[in-house]
Amino acid sequence: MTQGLVRTQLDRNGRPATLVVTGELDVASGPALEHAVGRVLDGQGGDFRLDLSALTFIDSTGARSLVRVRQRLESIGRRLVIVSPSSPVRRIIELLGLDALIDIDE
Repeated sequence: MTQGLVRTQLDRNGRPATLVVTGELDVASGPALEHAVGRVLDGQGGDFRLDLSALTFIDSTGARSLVRVRQRLESIGRRLVIVSPSSPVRRIIELLGLDALIDIDE
């Protein structure tokens, strides 16, 4: 697992607004993403944003982590929004059909 895979951007009130995911999202780092999402969910509402602009690689296990995050958010009435996925990551998301399940904000 890469250190610093996930960092949090805060909004004006100091609440987590966006998780920025960097490096590679794969079998080693997927659980770290899911754990990071769980840490920032408490007391939050609205869309949950994952910035994937600095993500260089995603495999099927990483994609599975995105689906799990989406399912977790959906179960509490929230929506997952992927922000600015890098070209290689966007290609994988589209090939797997995840763009039909997860909103993408360019």
